[in-house]
Amino acid sequence: MDVSQYLNVFMDECQEHLQSLNQSLLALEQDPDNTEILNSIFRAAHTLKGASATMGFNKMSNVTHAMEDVLSLLRQSELKVNAEIINTLFEALDLLEVLAQGIMEGREEDIEIAGVIQNLQKFTTQEAASKPDQASERRRALQLRYLPAEIDQIKQATEEGFNLYHLHVYLQDECLLKGARAFMILRELEAHGEIVRTIPTAKELEDERFDTDFIIGILSKKPLEFLIRFLEKMLDVAKVEGKVLSTEELLVERRGSGAKTTPGDTTPQKGGVTAKIPSNVSPTVRVDIRKLDDLMNLVGELVITRSRLEQLSLEHGDQVLAETVEQLTRLTIDLRDQVLKTRMVPVDHVFSRFPRLVRDLARETGKEVQLQISGAETELDRTVIDEIVDPLVHIIRNSIDHGIEAPEVRTAAGKSLPGTVELKAYQAGNNVVIEVIDDGAGVNLEKVKARALERGIISAEDLENMDDEDVMNLIFLPGFSTSDKVTDISGRGVGMDVVKTQITNLGGVVELYSEQGKGTKFTIRLPLTLAIIQTLIVQLGDEVFAIPSTLIDQTISVAQKDIKILRNREVTLYRGELIPLIRLQDYLGVTGAKNSSLDELDVVVVSTGERRIGFVVDTLIRQQDVVIKSLGAYLGNIPGIAGATILGNGKIALILDLRNVA
Repeated sequence: MDVSQYLNVFMDECQEHLQSLNQSLLALEQDPDNTEILNSIFRAAHTLKGASATMGFNKMSNVTHAMEDVLSLLRQSELKVNAEIINTLFEALDLLEVLAQGIMEGREEDIEIAGVIQNLQKFTTQEAASKPDQASERRRALQLRYLPAEIDQIKQATEEGFNLYHLHVYLQDECLLKGARAFMILRELEAHGEIVRTIPTAKELEDERFDTDFIIGILSKKPLEFLIRFLEKMLDVAKVEGKVLSTEELLVERRGSGAKTTPGDTTPQKGGVTAKIPSNVSPTVRVDIRKLDDLMNLVGELVITRSRLEQLSLEHGDQVLAETVEQLTRLTIDLRDQVLKTRMVPVDHVFSRFPRLVRDLARETGKEVQLQISGAETELDRTVIDEIVDPLVHIIRNSIDHGIEAPEVRTAAGKSLPGTVELKAYQAGNNVVIEVIDDGAGVNLEKVKARALERGIISAEDLENMDDEDVMNLIFLPGFSTSDKVTDISGRGVGMDVVKTQITNLGGVVELYSEQGKGTKFTIRLPLTLAIIQTLIVQLGDEVFAIPSTLIDQTISVAQKDIKILRNREVTLYRGELIPLIRLQDYLGVTGAKNSSLDELDVVVVSTGERRIGFVVDTLIRQQDVVIKSLGAYLGNIPGIAGATILGNGKIALILDLRNVA
């Protein structure tokens, strides 16, 4: 069977299960006795095993199968959760992520899994050696017992009209693949009811750890005779015996005394008995991101067409046309907003990866670190979400390696243990702000200055003219590092350079604030979406430009007489502080600008972090939604230009990127 058409669906589900496993293992490490978490991990591993086997990815199936063996013993209380088991399960999870990546790149077969499987099997073989007779005793007994929670579940189901049947299935002696046949029987039977428990367990059945017979406890509304006839028609089934049980006849399972399963042993809950779906959960549809991109492109074209109609309406002065365009504008905005919402993904999609990262880094560096997350429900465009993982990983690694002090250092400094790394997200206007805050040692500015001079990154003269913010921003330069040694975690001076480059490429800004001895805060401001943005259209000479509204602090009018000269630069007073003024024609090299001859100047105040700069233009035209069009590979890296757009009159306007203007 050609399963390639299902690969994308499989990979999406695979990533969800891997993420769930990661989160659940972290939770289990903190709460080892929580059976609900353990069951959740088992179900995720079981589902992933089935899906990967169906797709023919045998290595992934084998790893999850070995994980399932260990998890099964943990659920049966035949093993106890400890650090060694948790670490081994994390090791297996890491391998699954490598295999998932290998599947996408077509190199799954090159990935070695034997070592991890041996590590997992070490626990199962130890357990089997220590209790050699237990399984065989259970097989001989074949008494189906239930946990108290299962009995409550059965009572509730019987009140809803379900019957509890025990179906004793006998396979033919010559059946060759008993495990596979038992698996098929359970799977087919699920179509007619909810399997509560089997003896031997479903795992033992799959592993052929039984003779030729087994008992299935099932809740069903079908008649008993129907189920018996249904099973007897199946291949390799010799006979089936069945009986109806009342709740008073049920035997109670004592925890750890023998074989037990829960509905998760066979498949996730379904059938309306145990699967509790919250009433407020809306049905969802999985959509290929490329289809959403196409839809966004169409909306973009619609926005351009609307702008054209607005222009025609102004030119013709027709009232009916104006009202029609106004209605079209409202519909276009609603459509744009709805399409944008479909692309939004909670940042939890990214944040959920970091508890594991912090755990591993803390163990590796011997530090005590706790991660606090807030605002994980804040939403960002899916395209942006995919690109912010690496920058955040770099920042968090630096926070722990360079920021958070060793326990003895923190204690000597009177700081609390453990150290804290806080990760928070929130929406501010058309931006999403992500902050990474640590209460570590902070940035040593004198050390930054010394290292900058030592490496020839900056001259002593330039350093003299730099304020603290400028000095701190030196750490974003390529190859700059204050670390005295290079470790596996950081110290090569490439991480922060990459962070700034990637954030800038996303249309965002990264800011740094640090106080020595108290900690460091990185603030990342990202646009909600990269496709359609609101801009201010300005004129300069005969040219028209678009400035993203997210960068604009305010537009003001400045009289020529209020412009002063300070250190050979034009400045003016804005909200009680002097801000530099830049004639936009000088920055862009545009000829024909008229603002030099005007008495009152239109100034666009752009905010980049704590710094504000006024850009002098000829005329402010209007605010307008525009669709960002790429300038292509040859023109895509021009400083100060973020892209281009098509205006309502059909002309092309450059979109300005004024964040990095000195």
